[in-house]
Amino acid sequence: MSSLQILRYLYLKLFIYKLKNEIMKKRTFIYLAILMLSTMQIVAQNYFMVDTVVKRDLTNSGIIISEQSFEYNTSGLQTQKVQYSYVGGNTYGSKKEWSYNSSTEYTDSVYFFNYDAANSTWTSSFKTLYPQYDTDGNLLEEVSSYYDTGNANWVFTQKVQYFYNAGVIDSLLRFYYDTPSSTWKNQSKTIYSYTSGLLTLKLSKIWDSANNLYVESTKQSYIYDTNNLLIEDIFEYYDINTSSWINSNKILNTYDATSPYNKLIEEIYYWDINNGVWQGNSKNIYTYDSYENVDSTKTFLFDLANNTWNSNASEISTGTYDNQVDRNSLIIPEEYSSYFSFLFNHKIDLLHKTSYNPSTNQQEDYQDWEFSYLPITIVGISENSDLVNIGVYPNPVNSFVNIKGAENLSDYKLIIYDMQGRQIFYRANQSKINVQTLSAGSYMYRIVAKEGVKTGILLKN
Repeated sequence: MSSLQILRYLYLKLFIYKLKNEIMKKRTFIYLAILMLSTMQIVAQNYFMVDTVVKRDLTNSGIIISEQSFEYNTSGLQTQKVQYSYVGGNTYGSKKEWSYNSSTEYTDSVYFFNYDAANSTWTSSFKTLYPQYDTDGNLLEEVSSYYDTGNANWVFTQKVQYFYNAGVIDSLLRFYYDTPSSTWKNQSKTIYSYTSGLLTLKLSKIWDSANNLYVESTKQSYIYDTNNLLIEDIFEYYDINTSSWINSNKILNTYDATSPYNKLIEEIYYWDINNGVWQGNSKNIYTYDSYENVDSTKTFLFDLANNTWNSNASEISTGTYDNQVDRNSLIIPEEYSSYFSFLFNHKIDLLHKTSYNPSTNQQEDYQDWEFSYLPITIVGISENSDLVNIGVYPNPVNSFVNIKGAENLSDYKLIIYDMQGRQIFYRANQSKINVQTLSAGSYMYRIVAKEGVKTGILLKN
């Protein structure tokens, strides 16, 4: 779950929040708003926000090796992440800050800072600005810069422009900033291809300035099973000397045969170009408890000498959960909203890691990740009771999501927001929608129709 979990109850929640703060000044306006929202009611909802994550080295008396702390705004959007790492008696730190448009809550900027331990101060290092969105909330452009400490000014580095077709990303262009000429110049582009609504190819090209054209660089191919589950992800690069595509690495996924199709095995291979074969690299095996939490993750490395997977896991991770608090009541930061999102089916309090010691032929304590939370009560809006049976399924989703009860709606649309509160997806009057382009993680969805508004959490495998 993510900070999106309480995102405004999108526009309407933010609307009511602002009205609440200005109640003495805008009584008439509030009265009109209440009339407009007469089929809804203001409710208070309780959530748990991930406040800190402390990592301990169990091989060294449990000393703290890193600390993370997070802050959020009143809409539950993450505004800050601070991390300190302690290595060899030295302290290293980084900070990331988000700002949002006050009316739309789309991301305006993200700033990065480094920690100066000698002076106990933060210094600017990098920033990304998000100046353009379309009318559907799709991000159109982002511009990145680094901070030149010598001249005390910001210097452009990269610009990215996004293009969409029917709300799905179609391509993107990257530019680098040429300081001597003070102009943006072509760097690369990525083209997305779909088959039956599924993302099947992501082709990247780099700019050949000598010939004034884009040339092939890398590509990713995606293969699915009959349940539209991603079972193979292959990465290749283009060899200009032989004018051919060369394998680089691939990921193979195996799932449970029945819904909710939990991922059971993830295998990673690299291409042995000398022998022309795929070689194993690492493998993760997942098990689940009765609450659908990831009970354990076992990582195995490939034994090249014997051409087989090691029988002993190189690392094992197990979680301790509070199953009374499920994902819908959690706000998790960007740090854990993508790759580590599988940890948060319920409130996780501890992630315990062991590593294999070949000398003792045993798993030994390695690390503990301790999660702490802060409770928060958010004033929101409950939807029209007529929308109780409206929602999305399956959830979690792999490729296609369906609007439950769409036949009872008129002029409806589905809007999806990412972890930073940006509207990244929009569809109107479609009951079956392809969401394959969404990265794995947690999202807030909003169904808007003449009959009312329904919000919820969408989990993407």
